[in-house]
Amino acid sequence: MIEFLVKRTIFAIFVVIAVSFLVFSMSRMVPTSPALLVLGADANQAAVEDFEAKYGLNKPIIEQYGVWLYGVVTRFDFGVSYVSGRPIATEVAETLPVTLELILVSMMLCLLIAVPLGVLSAFNPGTVIDHFLRLVSVVGVSTPGFWLGLILVMIFSVKAGWLPPGDLPPLSDGIGPHLRALVLPCFCLAIYYTAIISRMTRSAVLEVLNQDYVRTAVAMGLSKSRIRTIYVLKNALIPIVSVATMSCGYMFGWAIVIEQVFNIPGISRALLAAIFSRDYNLVQAAVLVVTTAFVCLNILADVTYRLLNPRVSW
Repeated sequence: MIEFLVKRTIFAIFVVIAVSFLVFSMSRMVPTSPALLVLGADANQAAVEDFEAKYGLNKPIIEQYGVWLYGVVTRFDFGVSYVSGRPIATEVAETLPVTLELILVSMMLCLLIAVPLGVLSAFNPGTVIDHFLRLVSVVGVSTPGFWLGLILVMIFSVKAGWLPPGDLPPLSDGIGPHLRALVLPCFCLAIYYTAIISRMTRSAVLEVLNQDYVRTAVAMGLSKSRIRTIYVLKNALIPIVSVATMSCGYMFGWAIVIEQVFNIPGISRALLAAIFSRDYNLVQAAVLVVTTAFVCLNILADVTYRLLNPRVSW
């Protein structure tokens, strides 16, 4: 197990470094200097050169990347925002917990709905229930998150007044307002993956139900509840866990839309704003954080898979 974790960690570090270098290099290839964005388009050449010398933008890309990576690894220093002038580490510390909370709550909601629906559909194949749940899954996959968010805001916020239309108040304002503000964005973020995981659960359960050991357990006269919980659901969890953990990583991308619609100050929304304002340092930091989270979830999926299935070698 230790050898496997070491190999996966080394590979994950290589992926993170490769992605960060790619983003770092591409941001430096943009013909417009960040100095013109900060100083204005009418800034003279001397002012631009002073700005680039101050932030090390006049050095070779390899040297710039080495200095930046050393600061990130040793001091958690991502540099300073060209737009706001604030340290990027402060921006990350303020926005990352918001997005993580949004994603974790959405995934919990997704699993609480998707797994029971998938199991119910698998235990009743070809019935009205199965066809209805399949229709629900198709609707969930086909519904755009931003459109659904706007519709829900109009219904539950503007007309009914039950839920806030956006923003995410801190926990210091009370857990009630905080949780109420999470309802709509979490539902919009979870609906797509609820449909995906419910269909995956159905396929996994049906596959396990057709295995020889399940038929043997039925022939031995074991109770239906014991067969379903011990023999079926436990083995069907393997692909479900893999899809669920990877879906958490993909949610960072979907969170860009949801955070924009509901005006949630998360890191995905900060990344989108940094791209529009060409705040390269913030873009680099946000991509690095999201990439690191994604590869960590990938490692977690591999470890969980091997714990659930002892036949797979470490």
